Amino acid sequence: MKVLQVGGLAGPGAAAGGVWAVAGMQSAALRRSGAAVELLGGWLGALPSGAPGAVSSDPDTAAGCADSEAQEQARLFRVRRPLPGAKLRGLVSLSLPRYVAMRAASADVVQIHLSRDFITTVSTAMLRRAKTPVVAQSHGMLVPSAALSVRLFDAVITRWLVRIPRLWLTLTEDEERGLRELGVDRARMRRVVNASADSALAWSDPEQQVFLFAARLSARKQPAVFVEAALVALDAGLDARFVLAGPDQGEGSRVRDLIAASAHSGRFHLPGELTPRQVQAAMADCTAYVLPARNEPYPMSVLEAAAAGTPLIVTEECGLAGALGAADAAVLTEPTAGALCEAMLKLAADPQRRADLGANARRLHQELWSTERLAENLTAHYLEASRER
Repeated sequence: MKVLQVGGLAGPGAAAGGVWAVAGMQSAALRRSGAAVELLGGWLGALPSGAPGAVSSDPDTAAGCADSEAQEQARLFRVRRPLPGAKLRGLVSLSLPRYVAMRAASADVVQIHLSRDFITTVSTAMLRRAKTPVVAQSHGMLVPSAALSVRLFDAVITRWLVRIPRLWLTLTEDEERGLRELGVDRARMRRVVNASADSALAWSDPEQQVFLFAARLSARKQPAVFVEAALVALDAGLDARFVLAGPDQGEGSRVRDLIAASAHSGRFHLPGELTPRQVQAAMADCTAYVLPARNEPYPMSVLEAAAAGTPLIVTEECGLAGALGAADAAVLTEPTAGALCEAMLKLAADPQRRADLGANARRLHQELWSTERLAENLTAHYLEASRER
Protein backbone atom coordinates (compact mmCIF):
# COMPACT_ATOMS: atom_id res chain seq x y z
CA MET A 1 0.00 0.00 0.00
CA LYS A 2 1.24 3.49 -0.92
CA VAL A 3 0.39 6.13 1.69
CA LEU A 4 0.89 9.88 1.48
CA GLN A 5 0.88 11.51 4.93
CA VAL A 6 0.62 15.27 5.42
CA GLY A 7 1.77 16.09 8.92
CA GLY A 8 1.77 19.89 9.08
CA LEU A 9 4.63 21.72 10.79
CA ALA A 10 7.67 19.52 11.43
CA GLY A 11 9.97 21.97 13.19
CA PRO A 12 12.45 23.18 14.05
CA GLY A 13 12.49 21.80 17.57
CA ALA A 14 9.44 22.16 19.78
CA ALA A 15 7.58 24.22 17.18
CA ALA A 16 6.41 20.94 15.66
CA GLY A 17 4.39 19.79 18.67
CA GLY A 18 2.54 16.55 19.20
CA VAL A 19 0.78 16.34 15.82
CA TRP A 20 4.04 15.91 13.93
CA ALA A 21 5.18 13.34 16.50
CA VAL A 22 2.01 11.32 15.85
CA ALA A 23 2.39 11.62 12.06
CA GLY A 24 5.98 10.46 12.31
CA MET A 25 5.08 7.59 14.60
CA GLN A 26 2.27 6.46 12.31
CA SER A 27 4.52 6.62 9.25
CA ALA A 28 7.24 4.60 10.93
CA ALA A 29 4.74 1.98 12.12
CA LEU A 30 3.23 1.67 8.64
CA ARG A 31 6.66 1.29 7.05
CA ARG A 32 7.56 -1.50 9.45
CA SER A 33 4.33 -3.26 8.44
CA GLY A 34 5.37 -3.14 4.78
CA ALA A 35 3.61 0.00 3.51
CA ALA A 36 5.35 2.57 1.34
CA VAL A 37 4.88 5.90 3.12
CA GLU A 38 5.86 9.41 2.13
CA LEU A 39 5.60 11.86 5.02
CA LEU A 40 5.38 15.58 4.26
CA GLY A 41 5.89 18.48 6.63
CA GLY A 42 6.69 22.16 6.79
CA TRP A 43 9.89 23.65 8.19
CA LEU A 44 10.03 27.18 9.59
CA GLY A 45 13.15 28.99 8.47
CA ALA A 46 16.18 27.63 6.65
CA LEU A 47 15.97 23.92 5.91
CA PRO A 48 18.49 21.75 7.79
CA SER A 49 21.67 21.33 5.79
CA GLY A 50 23.04 17.88 5.20
CA ALA A 51 19.85 16.30 6.50
CA PRO A 52 19.77 12.49 6.26
CA GLY A 53 17.38 10.94 3.78
CA ALA A 54 17.27 13.91 1.36
CA VAL A 55 14.91 13.14 -1.49
CA SER A 56 14.66 16.30 -3.57
CA SER A 57 16.86 18.87 -5.22
CA ASP A 58 14.03 21.41 -5.38
CA PRO A 59 15.26 24.48 -3.44
CA ASP A 60 11.92 24.73 -1.64
CA THR A 61 11.98 21.13 -0.41
CA ALA A 62 14.32 18.84 1.50
CA ALA A 63 14.22 15.85 3.76
CA GLY A 64 13.78 15.98 7.48
CA CYS A 65 16.37 15.46 10.12
CA ALA A 66 15.85 14.35 13.69
CA ASP A 67 16.44 11.41 15.96
CA SER A 68 13.42 9.44 14.77
CA GLU A 69 13.21 6.99 11.90
CA ALA A 70 10.15 8.76 10.53
CA GLN A 71 11.70 12.21 10.39
CA GLU A 72 14.82 10.85 8.69
CA GLN A 73 12.54 9.77 5.84
CA ALA A 74 10.33 12.87 5.74
CA ARG A 75 10.20 15.39 2.93
CA LEU A 76 10.21 18.94 4.31
CA PHE A 77 9.03 22.12 2.62
CA ARG A 78 10.11 25.53 3.79
CA VAL A 79 7.28 27.55 5.30
CA ARG A 80 7.30 31.30 5.82
CA ARG A 81 5.60 33.73 8.17
CA PRO A 82 4.25 36.46 5.87
CA LEU A 83 3.11 38.66 8.75
CA PRO A 84 5.26 39.29 11.85
CA GLY A 85 2.37 38.52 14.20
CA ALA A 86 1.22 35.37 12.39
CA LYS A 87 1.20 32.33 14.63
CA LEU A 88 1.49 28.69 13.64
CA ARG A 89 -1.78 28.76 11.67
CA GLY A 90 -0.45 31.57 9.48
CA LEU A 91 2.70 29.79 8.29
CA VAL A 92 2.58 29.58 4.49
CA SER A 93 3.98 27.19 1.91
CA LEU A 94 2.58 27.03 -1.61
CA SER A 95 4.88 24.24 -2.76
CA LEU A 96 3.70 21.74 -0.13
CA PRO A 97 0.00 21.75 -1.16
CA ARG A 98 1.02 21.65 -4.84
CA TYR A 99 3.19 18.62 -4.13
CA VAL A 100 0.30 16.93 -2.30
CA ALA A 101 -1.98 17.40 -5.31
CA MET A 102 0.71 16.09 -7.66
CA ARG A 103 1.60 13.00 -5.61
CA ALA A 104 -1.94 12.02 -4.60
CA ALA A 105 -2.62 10.30 -7.92
CA SER A 106 0.20 7.80 -7.31
CA ALA A 107 -0.90 6.98 -3.73
CA ASP A 108 -3.54 4.50 -2.59
CA VAL A 109 -4.63 6.83 0.22
CA VAL A 110 -3.80 10.30 1.54
CA GLN A 111 -3.93 10.94 5.28
CA ILE A 112 -3.98 14.58 6.37
CA HIS A 113 -3.50 15.69 9.97
CA LEU A 114 -5.99 18.50 9.56
CA SER A 115 -6.13 21.68 11.59
CA ARG A 116 -7.11 25.25 10.77
CA ASP A 117 -3.59 26.00 9.57
CA PHE A 118 -2.69 27.05 6.04
CA ILE A 119 -0.65 23.95 5.17
CA THR A 120 -3.21 21.25 5.91
CA THR A 121 -6.26 23.35 4.98
CA VAL A 122 -4.98 24.17 1.50
CA SER A 123 -3.63 20.64 1.00
CA THR A 124 -7.06 19.21 1.76
CA ALA A 125 -8.76 21.71 -0.56
CA MET A 126 -6.41 20.68 -3.37
CA LEU A 127 -7.75 17.11 -3.05
CA ARG A 128 -11.42 17.94 -3.45
CA ARG A 129 -11.53 16.39 -6.96
CA ALA A 130 -8.90 13.71 -6.39
CA LYS A 131 -9.82 10.10 -7.06
CA THR A 132 -7.49 8.98 -4.27
CA PRO A 133 -9.38 8.57 -0.98
CA VAL A 134 -8.58 11.11 1.74
CA VAL A 135 -8.51 10.18 5.44
CA ALA A 136 -8.33 12.99 7.99
CA GLN A 137 -7.27 13.18 11.62
CA SER A 138 -7.71 16.42 13.57
CA HIS A 139 -6.25 15.44 16.98
CA GLY A 140 -9.02 17.35 18.75
CA MET A 141 -8.08 20.64 17.11
CA LEU A 142 -11.25 21.01 15.04
CA VAL A 143 -13.77 21.96 17.68
CA PRO A 144 -16.29 24.82 17.68
CA SER A 145 -14.97 28.05 19.14
CA ALA A 146 -16.49 31.18 20.63
CA ALA A 147 -13.87 33.36 18.90
CA LEU A 148 -15.44 35.39 16.10
CA SER A 149 -12.52 34.88 13.71
CA VAL A 150 -12.67 31.11 14.15
CA ARG A 151 -16.45 31.04 13.75
CA LEU A 152 -16.16 32.96 10.48
CA PHE A 153 -13.39 30.63 9.28
CA ASP A 154 -15.53 27.60 10.10
CA ALA A 155 -18.62 29.00 8.40
CA VAL A 156 -16.78 29.83 5.18
CA ILE A 157 -14.09 27.13 5.00
CA THR A 158 -14.22 24.36 7.62
CA ARG A 159 -17.81 23.24 7.02
CA TRP A 160 -17.02 22.92 3.31
CA LEU A 161 -13.63 21.32 3.89
CA VAL A 162 -14.85 18.53 6.19
CA ARG A 163 -16.88 17.03 3.32
CA ILE A 164 -13.71 16.06 1.42
CA PRO A 165 -12.27 13.24 3.62
CA ARG A 166 -14.03 9.90 3.30
CA LEU A 167 -13.13 8.83 6.82
CA TRP A 168 -12.15 10.67 9.99
CA LEU A 169 -9.84 9.10 12.55
CA THR A 170 -10.72 10.17 16.10
CA LEU A 171 -9.20 9.68 19.53
CA THR A 172 -11.91 10.66 22.00
CA GLU A 173 -15.64 11.18 22.37
CA ASP A 174 -15.11 14.91 22.89
CA GLU A 175 -13.30 15.14 19.57
CA GLU A 176 -16.16 13.32 17.83
CA ARG A 177 -18.70 15.66 19.40
CA GLY A 178 -16.81 18.68 18.08
CA LEU A 179 -16.56 17.24 14.58
CA ARG A 180 -20.29 16.50 14.51
CA GLU A 181 -20.99 20.15 15.39
CA LEU A 182 -18.87 21.15 12.39
CA GLY A 183 -20.85 18.91 10.04
CA VAL A 184 -19.01 15.57 10.02
CA ASP A 185 -21.35 12.58 9.86
CA ARG A 186 -20.79 10.19 12.77
CA ALA A 187 -20.87 7.28 10.31
CA ARG A 188 -17.62 8.58 8.77
CA MET A 189 -15.68 8.48 12.07
CA ARG A 190 -13.41 5.63 13.11
CA ARG A 191 -11.79 5.46 16.55
CA VAL A 192 -8.02 4.94 16.63
CA VAL A 193 -5.34 5.10 19.28
CA ASN A 194 -2.01 6.84 19.36
CA ALA A 195 0.99 4.63 19.91
CA SER A 196 4.67 4.71 20.70
CA ALA A 197 7.45 2.30 19.91
CA ASP A 198 8.62 -0.14 22.54
CA SER A 199 11.20 1.48 24.77
CA ALA A 200 14.82 0.41 24.34
CA LEU A 201 15.22 0.98 28.08
CA ALA A 202 13.25 -0.66 30.87
CA TRP A 203 12.37 1.25 34.02
CA SER A 204 14.33 0.58 37.19
CA ASP A 205 13.66 2.17 40.56
CA PRO A 206 16.48 4.65 41.32
CA GLU A 207 18.15 4.81 44.72
CA GLN A 208 17.71 8.59 44.89
CA GLN A 209 14.07 9.35 44.30
CA VAL A 210 13.39 11.52 41.24
CA PHE A 211 10.02 12.78 40.02
CA LEU A 212 10.02 13.70 36.34
CA PHE A 213 7.99 16.21 34.33
CA ALA A 214 8.89 15.95 30.62
CA ALA A 215 6.56 18.08 28.51
CA ARG A 216 6.20 21.59 27.15
CA LEU A 217 6.29 24.28 29.84
CA SER A 218 2.87 25.57 28.84
CA ALA A 219 -0.19 26.54 30.85
CA ARG A 220 -2.18 23.42 29.94
CA LYS A 221 0.59 21.10 31.12
CA GLN A 222 0.72 22.90 34.51
CA PRO A 223 4.46 22.75 35.24
CA ALA A 224 3.98 25.38 37.97
CA VAL A 225 1.52 23.07 39.73
CA PHE A 226 4.16 20.34 39.57
CA VAL A 227 6.62 22.70 41.28
CA GLU A 228 4.06 23.75 43.91
CA ALA A 229 3.30 20.11 44.70
CA ALA A 230 7.00 19.31 44.91
CA LEU A 231 7.64 22.19 47.33
CA VAL A 232 4.87 21.02 49.67
CA ALA A 233 6.26 17.47 49.52
CA LEU A 234 9.77 18.72 50.29
CA ASP A 235 8.46 20.75 53.22
CA ALA A 236 6.84 17.53 54.47
CA GLY A 237 10.22 15.81 54.49
CA LEU A 238 10.32 14.01 51.14
CA ASP A 239 13.91 13.30 50.14
CA ALA A 240 13.67 13.58 46.36
CA ARG A 241 14.79 15.53 43.32
CA PHE A 242 12.47 17.03 40.74
CA VAL A 243 13.25 17.39 37.03
CA LEU A 244 11.30 19.61 34.64
CA ALA A 245 12.41 18.90 31.07
CA GLY A 246 10.86 20.56 28.06
CA PRO A 247 10.81 23.70 25.94
CA ASP A 248 9.49 26.91 27.47
CA GLN A 249 6.10 27.81 26.01
CA GLY A 250 5.11 30.57 28.40
CA GLU A 251 5.46 29.06 31.88
CA GLY A 252 9.25 28.98 32.19
CA SER A 253 9.65 32.24 34.09
CA ARG A 254 6.85 31.36 36.53
CA VAL A 255 8.45 27.99 37.21
CA ARG A 256 11.89 29.51 37.76
CA ASP A 257 10.47 32.22 40.05
CA LEU A 258 8.69 29.64 42.22
CA ILE A 259 11.86 27.60 42.57
CA ALA A 260 14.09 30.62 43.25
CA ALA A 261 11.77 31.90 45.97
CA SER A 262 11.72 28.56 47.78
CA ALA A 263 14.08 27.02 50.29
CA HIS A 264 14.62 24.00 48.01
CA SER A 265 16.10 25.41 44.81
CA GLY A 266 18.87 22.79 44.87
CA ARG A 267 16.29 20.02 44.54
CA PHE A 268 15.18 21.10 41.06
CA HIS A 269 16.79 20.62 37.68
CA LEU A 270 15.58 22.30 34.47
CA PRO A 271 17.59 20.84 31.56
CA GLY A 272 15.44 22.40 28.82
CA GLU A 273 14.30 20.48 25.78
CA LEU A 274 15.68 16.93 25.60
CA THR A 275 16.15 14.68 22.61
CA PRO A 276 13.83 11.65 22.38
CA ARG A 277 16.64 9.39 23.50
CA GLN A 278 17.35 11.60 26.52
CA VAL A 279 13.65 11.60 27.45
CA GLN A 280 13.60 7.83 27.21
CA ALA A 281 16.62 7.57 29.50
CA ALA A 282 15.09 9.97 32.03
CA MET A 283 11.83 8.02 32.10
CA ALA A 284 13.68 4.77 32.70
CA ASP A 285 15.51 6.23 35.70
CA CYS A 286 12.90 8.13 37.71
CA THR A 287 10.65 7.25 40.63
CA ALA A 288 7.57 8.29 38.64
CA TYR A 289 6.57 10.31 35.62
CA VAL A 290 4.16 13.09 36.62
CA LEU A 291 1.90 14.95 34.18
CA PRO A 292 -0.37 17.50 35.95
CA ALA A 293 -2.00 18.59 32.67
CA ARG A 294 -5.60 19.75 32.38
CA ASN A 295 -7.84 18.82 29.44
CA GLU A 296 -5.08 16.77 27.85
CA PRO A 297 -6.69 14.46 25.26
CA TYR A 298 -3.91 12.01 24.39
CA PRO A 299 -0.44 12.82 25.78
CA MET A 300 2.32 11.02 23.90
CA SER A 301 4.67 11.36 26.87
CA VAL A 302 2.40 9.11 28.94
CA LEU A 303 2.52 6.45 26.21
CA GLU A 304 6.32 6.69 26.14
CA ALA A 305 6.53 6.33 29.91
CA ALA A 306 4.15 3.36 29.84
CA ALA A 307 6.31 1.70 27.16
CA ALA A 308 9.27 1.82 29.55
CA GLY A 309 7.20 0.52 32.48
CA THR A 310 7.57 3.79 34.39
CA PRO A 311 5.14 4.45 37.29
CA LEU A 312 2.69 7.18 36.32
CA ILE A 313 0.90 10.00 38.12
CA VAL A 314 -1.60 11.73 35.83
CA THR A 315 -4.70 13.81 36.36
CA GLU A 316 -8.26 12.61 35.98
CA GLU A 317 -8.61 15.08 33.09
CA CYS A 318 -6.15 13.09 30.97
CA GLY A 319 -7.86 11.40 28.04
CA LEU A 320 -6.07 8.16 28.90
CA ALA A 321 -7.27 8.14 32.51
CA GLY A 322 -10.03 5.61 31.86
CA ALA A 323 -7.74 2.99 30.36
CA LEU A 324 -4.98 3.64 32.90
CA GLY A 325 -7.38 3.41 35.83
CA ALA A 326 -9.05 0.23 34.60
CA ALA A 327 -5.65 -1.45 34.29
CA ASP A 328 -4.35 -0.03 37.60
CA ALA A 329 -1.50 1.42 35.57
CA ALA A 330 -1.36 4.94 37.06
CA VAL A 331 -2.19 7.02 40.09
CA LEU A 332 -5.04 9.31 39.06
CA THR A 333 -5.43 12.64 40.84
CA GLU A 334 -7.23 15.94 40.65
CA PRO A 335 -5.19 18.58 38.75
CA THR A 336 -4.21 20.44 41.94
CA ALA A 337 -0.95 20.84 43.81
CA GLY A 338 -2.41 19.28 46.97
CA ALA A 339 -3.64 16.16 45.20
CA LEU A 340 -0.40 15.73 43.26
CA CYS A 341 1.67 16.20 46.41
CA GLU A 342 -0.33 13.50 48.21
CA ALA A 343 0.15 11.13 45.28
CA MET A 344 3.90 11.68 45.20
CA LEU A 345 4.27 11.19 48.95
CA LYS A 346 2.29 7.93 48.91
CA LEU A 347 4.13 6.55 45.92
CA ALA A 348 7.52 7.55 47.32
CA ALA A 349 6.80 5.50 50.45
CA ASP A 350 5.69 2.33 48.62
CA PRO A 351 8.28 0.63 46.36
CA GLN A 352 6.02 -2.36 45.70
CA ARG A 353 3.27 -0.06 44.48
CA ARG A 354 5.74 1.58 42.11
CA ALA A 355 6.78 -1.81 40.72
CA ASP A 356 3.16 -2.91 40.26
CA LEU A 357 2.15 0.32 38.52
CA GLY A 358 5.12 0.12 36.16
CA ALA A 359 4.45 -3.50 35.23
CA ASN A 360 0.77 -2.78 34.61
CA ALA A 361 1.62 0.27 32.49
CA ARG A 362 3.99 -1.71 30.29
CA ARG A 363 1.43 -4.48 29.84
CA LEU A 364 -1.24 -1.93 28.90
CA HIS A 365 1.09 -0.34 26.36
CA GLN A 366 1.64 -3.68 24.67
CA GLU A 367 -2.11 -4.36 24.56
CA LEU A 368 -3.38 -0.94 23.41
CA TRP A 369 -0.60 1.38 22.30
CA SER A 370 1.93 -0.72 20.40
CA THR A 371 2.93 0.40 16.92
CA GLU A 372 2.05 -3.03 15.55
CA ARG A 373 -1.56 -2.68 16.67
CA LEU A 374 -1.70 0.87 15.30
CA ALA A 375 -0.42 -0.18 11.86
CA GLU A 376 -3.07 -2.91 11.68
CA ASN A 377 -5.85 -0.45 12.54
CA LEU A 378 -4.66 2.25 10.13
CA THR A 379 -4.33 -0.24 7.27
CA ALA A 380 -7.86 -1.51 7.89
CA HIS A 381 -9.26 2.04 7.79
CA TYR A 382 -7.30 2.86 4.62
CA LEU A 383 -8.69 -0.23 2.90
CA GLU A 384 -12.21 0.71 3.98
CA ALA A 385 -11.80 4.21 2.53
CA SER A 386 -10.46 2.71 -0.71
CA ARG A 387 -13.44 0.37 -1.07
CA GLU A 388 -15.78 3.38 -0.94
CA ARG A 389 -14.31 4.86 -4.12
